[in-house]
Amino acid sequence: MTTLRTYRADDFDALASLINGAGSSRTMTPTGLREFLDYPWFMPESDLFVLPAEEGRDLLGARDVRVWARGDEAVPILESWGVLHPRAREGAARRELLEAALHRAGQIVAGRGAERGIFEVRCDIEDASSMRLFESCGLRQARILLTILRPNLENLAPARFPEGIAVRPYRIGQDEEAWVRAFNDAFADHWGGFMGMSLPLWTKYVHRPWFKTEMSLVAWDGPEIAGFGHFIIHDEQNALTGKKQSLMRYIGVRPRWRGIGLGVALTRAGLIASRDAGMMACLSGVDSENVTGAHHIYEREGFVTTKRHVMYRKEVHPDEGATA
Repeated sequence: MTTLRTYRADDFDALASLINGAGSSRTMTPTGLREFLDYPWFMPESDLFVLPAEEGRDLLGARDVRVWARGDEAVPILESWGVLHPRAREGAARRELLEAALHRAGQIVAGRGAERGIFEVRCDIEDASSMRLFESCGLRQARILLTILRPNLENLAPARFPEGIAVRPYRIGQDEEAWVRAFNDAFADHWGGFMGMSLPLWTKYVHRPWFKTEMSLVAWDGPEIAGFGHFIIHDEQNALTGKKQSLMRYIGVRPRWRGIGLGVALTRAGLIASRDAGMMACLSGVDSENVTGAHHIYEREGFVTTKRHVMYRKEVHPDEGATA
């Protein structure tokens, strides 16, 4: 009987095979996996748990835990993601991986000198076995998150920006600090606090090979960023899935500039840029109860809901990560 251990660098290929062969809708290219592992404050050798197969170098399961959002919250937000091979779904591996992540979350909270943290996981709304597991470990349903798709990029309405707003492509090496401030202002009232951005993460992000400045539009009102529409095209991922679609990553409007049509204009401009780049569709995600009503805005712009995910949450405390 094999036991859990933490990730090692020589697990990379086995982890990629596990993710792409687990029968889930999520796939990941080698580049995407390297980016997934290269994350501020995340240490795979202590924060990523794997279940090796009894023979060979294959992995049957994996689950991580990482500090999410801005990273400087008084109550740290700890996001956990996991994957399990079909051969391991009938045993105890799923629970063991989750319990290891919860234990590590307590250690991270203790290491940050916090009194408590928020541990969160997600699963498809039809994944009854994961939902039962989460609830048996004390997690509770907190939110419904939607995957939305514009299945074609035909008949796009023109992007008309409000008077006085100047829109230009993102400038790498110049806009980082202002963009992060604008992002955190735009999403300050987002439920749950997990839509925060750190400068270290964003600085890494803009140097990824799939970051295209012409797909990341910044709306300026004089010297201030009023909003932004950030889209990406992951060519390697599209090649893996056989799709030609962009990802609408972030549409954000700061509170002072809401209600003037800026969010709609940024959405349309990003869709037009996606079409002009040869894409056939656009994917995104949205909170079903977003305070700005973003879900309904996207519906009017031709997006349809394709999946629903449940976010589960639980408070974790330093003593939960104490060594027995």
